[in-house]
Amino acid sequence: MFNNQPKGLFALALANTGERFGYYTMLAVFALFLRENFGLDAGVAGAIYSTFLGLVYLMPLIGGIMADKFGFGKMVTIGISIMFLGYLLLSFPLGGDTVAMVVMLAALILISLGTGLFKGNLQVMVGNLYDDPKYADKRDAAFSIFYMAINIGALFAPTAAVEIKDWAENNLGYSSNDAYHFSFAVACAALVLSIAIYYVFRPTFRHVEGGVRKVGDTKVENNLTPQETKSRVIALCLVFAVVIFFWMAFHQNGLALTFFANEFTFPISEGIQSLSFNVWNLVAIIVAVYATFSVFQSKKAKGKLISGVIGSAALAFIVYNANHISGSENISAPIFQQFNPFYVVALTPVSMAIFGVLAKKGKEPSAPRKIAYGMLVAAAGFAILAFGSNGLNTPDVQAEYLTKVKAESFAAQCVVYANDSTALAKINEKKAEEIKKLKGNRETIFNEVYNISQTNLSAIANDITKSVESEESIKIINNAKLYAAKLYLSSDSINTRFIENEKLAYIGTLKTDKDKNIFDKAYDSTFKTLNSSATAKIEPKVTIEDPTFCSANWLIFTYLILTFAELLLSPMGISFVSKVAPPKLKGMMMGGWFVATAIGNWLVMVGGFLWGNIPLWIVWSVFIALCLISALFMFAMMKRLESATK
Repeated sequence: MFNNQPKGLFALALANTGERFGYYTMLAVFALFLRENFGLDAGVAGAIYSTFLGLVYLMPLIGGIMADKFGFGKMVTIGISIMFLGYLLLSFPLGGDTVAMVVMLAALILISLGTGLFKGNLQVMVGNLYDDPKYADKRDAAFSIFYMAINIGALFAPTAAVEIKDWAENNLGYSSNDAYHFSFAVACAALVLSIAIYYVFRPTFRHVEGGVRKVGDTKVENNLTPQETKSRVIALCLVFAVVIFFWMAFHQNGLALTFFANEFTFPISEGIQSLSFNVWNLVAIIVAVYATFSVFQSKKAKGKLISGVIGSAALAFIVYNANHISGSENISAPIFQQFNPFYVVALTPVSMAIFGVLAKKGKEPSAPRKIAYGMLVAAAGFAILAFGSNGLNTPDVQAEYLTKVKAESFAAQCVVYANDSTALAKINEKKAEEIKKLKGNRETIFNEVYNISQTNLSAIANDITKSVESEESIKIINNAKLYAAKLYLSSDSINTRFIENEKLAYIGTLKTDKDKNIFDKAYDSTFKTLNSSATAKIEPKVTIEDPTFCSANWLIFTYLILTFAELLLSPMGISFVSKVAPPKLKGMMMGGWFVATAIGNWLVMVGGFLWGNIPLWIVWSVFIALCLISALFMFAMMKRLESATK
């Protein structure tokens, strides 16, 4: 798989890995940020999200045209600089007003423009490495490796986004909305790393940077007849038409699938399942997979031995973690986005081995046929999720329950910090912002639950913290009282377990036994006071449907099937464009691939507009139908497409 590849491939792949890590870190939380920070409903948030994705993939058309004139390397460098400015703007926490919205939109335009100059041209440079007849037969393998490298960056992105956001909240004291910007700032650091890799290893690929070849360089056949050129362009356009609907469905991973993870999957993981939410366990599985392949592919005994030791160590790491699982842990919705890149990296050598065997037997499907199969597999992925969503609430009904939980949380905070005017002012400001976001009867639900919750907590309303040794002790006591209040108000087992896990995680951050004793004493005292209150606990009069959740395994398995589809379509599609595009139109045709992807990404907003009062199985069925229709179209045009590759 990695043998006899040009060195330039690995340099370009690493440079792209850094940039993609930053991009996917930002994207992992972006849809949730739009809804939480600006109070947008799912449709409007989806429109902004999908328009940004569309621009990210549209701009390579301009970048490709400019690169055909000025050279690929120059456009890549300019693109990284523009992207850096965009991410820098996005890193500033400016709130949720009109100014913040304008700055964010300006940042998105810069990021999409910079990506347009960088992304497509870097991939054209990879393709140009294989114009040399010595490497021509390794083109498909090269794009699989390149695509795998992209996903290595994407694998760590969700964990980075969640961990850095949590760190900004818990250690720096930023609000949840402002903490999102720290996740966005990661992209700035990633771009610095990316450009450093590009220039350090530039000598390995410099010969494919420019638009004009030097005398003596190996040339691609450049004398196609007008009819051959037309035939190739038409074949590419037919593939582009299908790609639109694949990306429309597939990139729901950052929108509708993330909303689903946030609102409908069990927010708690335990047992073996919890291993999958730790990115280092996934890395260990990847190492074990590659070590296993290396054992069989190594020609020397020493290589086999080293591979065996590495693979065994990776498996031992996983077994050790499996044997030391204790309790349960809360799941953050963006974390689910790590499964797609994990599957891509882990399954790439498997898929390449399968197609390698088929190629030796002369039975490997053509690139167009793989794309058609990919559409069928994508339909199967959404069919699994549609089955798992059967019986769940609509998003609007589920949102009423989530509103109740938020109202209880704000009530608990206001009661606990009633005697701290500074803290109370900040809480009330956040509460007012939250109420502004509520639509329909959810504002009524919030206000009633909030008022009744304050009444239910009246027993501790005047409980002033006294006789403490330091501000740190006051903080610990207030947190203990807050967790006790939230647990007292919680009326369903899932939310109760979620708060319990948060409490245990907080206790784990306390450094000394003295601090833990302070917490336990304050918590027990508060909980005892609430439960021994003479006033009976009052329930809200508004009718709120019970929440419905499904196992996270449904979504994890859906990502697996969608990844099979992606492996069949995306790297093969890029390879197909690189192979079939007329030499003088190579930059423009690669840009055309991204334009088709742009239209598909722009249509991602459909998932946002469907997210509301429509049953979830119908939402997923829309994407099933589109994928099936696209597959049928591909099979109907298969002869014409395959003839263009000969």
